[in-house]
Amino acid sequence: MGNMKKSIMSSLMKKFVMAVTGFVLASFLLVHMLGNLQTFEGGPSAINVYANFLQTLPWEFLWGFRVVLAACFVLHFLMAFLLVLENKKARPQTYAVKRHLAASPAARTMIYTGVVVIAFVVLHILHYTAIELTPELKRLDWVATGGMYEGKAIHDVYAMMIVAFSNPLVSIGYIVSMIVIGFHLSHGVSSMFQSIGLRDEAWRYRLNTIAVAYCAVIAIGFSLNPLGVLVSKYTPCKIFPVDPILEQFEAKKADKEIFINYDFLKSEAECSKASSSKPAAK
Repeated sequence: MGNMKKSIMSSLMKKFVMAVTGFVLASFLLVHMLGNLQTFEGGPSAINVYANFLQTLPWEFLWGFRVVLAACFVLHFLMAFLLVLENKKARPQTYAVKRHLAASPAARTMIYTGVVVIAFVVLHILHYTAIELTPELKRLDWVATGGMYEGKAIHDVYAMMIVAFSNPLVSIGYIVSMIVIGFHLSHGVSSMFQSIGLRDEAWRYRLNTIAVAYCAVIAIGFSLNPLGVLVSKYTPCKIFPVDPILEQFEAKKADKEIFINYDFLKSEAECSKASSSKPAAK
């Protein structure tokens, strides 16, 4: 009896740790997504200044945040792995079959979508944070209009995003990963409330609906940048200035520092303003 009680308490503690770390990770995804969407503000300024602000935070705060986030990530998946092992040992085969039939597809595939999440996070850090998969993107620099930002050139995240997502394989892989992550979260966010005792039968449907809506927003929000780049590259609809940025990037690829000249954005804005100010034809 004592061993069973100890096992139950151990499982509850693991689920509680999963819930807390899951909440931290899901909240980070929302903030990260909103930051990424600054690319739609009409040029490089917003996203580049935002990215530079994050990179130049006091090292104690920046690395403290990174360590906490990494710890939450490791703990979350470690607890999940241990719970899977416990469930396999504790449950009879017949009960497992009944539970399998009752569980949602997202719940049944959590272990597989979790593996995809881990693989994506590792590749994403190597690609966009450490910039090791495409090292030439490290040399993209940006100078603010009217002079250097805070006395120096800063990294051109806007151009990096466009150049990286101009590769269809990268964009499609990113979008598919976002769909899988959203599918994973749709069960995780809902069960998170149950693990901390905030979900009962009366609230089950409502919280499930909220979880699905939240995860759809996350998946769609993160997919907008690669979709926008692909649409701009392969259709007449130019959401992002893909062609002029790629042309300059390829022409300057051998340079020690790659500066994209964004004067074409001013020309487009002036032409648009001039067109809108013309009187309507009678």
